[in-house]
Amino acid sequence: MDLRVCFENKESVNVNDGEMMKHYARSYLADFDPEWGGFIMLPHAETRRKRMEPVWQVLIRNASPGTEQRLISYLDDNPMAAYFVHVYRRDHGNERKIH
Repeated sequence: MDLRVCFENKESVNVNDGEMMKHYARSYLADFDPEWGGFIMLPHAETRRKRMEPVWQVLIRNASPGTEQRLISYLDDNPMAAYFVHVYRRDHGNERKIH
C-alpha cells in the first residue's frame, strides 16, 4: 500500500516556501522515509477548515500494515504544530482517507 500524508495549515499559518515545508515535513516523518510530493488540493469536505487551499504532501511508498499503524499512532501522540494532518491509503488504485 502507499500512504499520502497531507498537511493542512491552521488559520494562523501561511507558509509559501516549498523548500522550508519539505524540510519540516521530512524531518517530522523521518522514521517513515517520506518522499516529498509538493502540494495538492483536497476536497472541501475532507479538510478541517473547509477551504479550498493547497495542502503540502509527502508519500510513504510500499508501506506495510505495521507502518500504517505506527504512523497513525505517531501522529496522534505527536501532533504537528500549526497543521492538521490527513492520511490517505491507496490499495490497488483505490484511495481512502484513514486519518
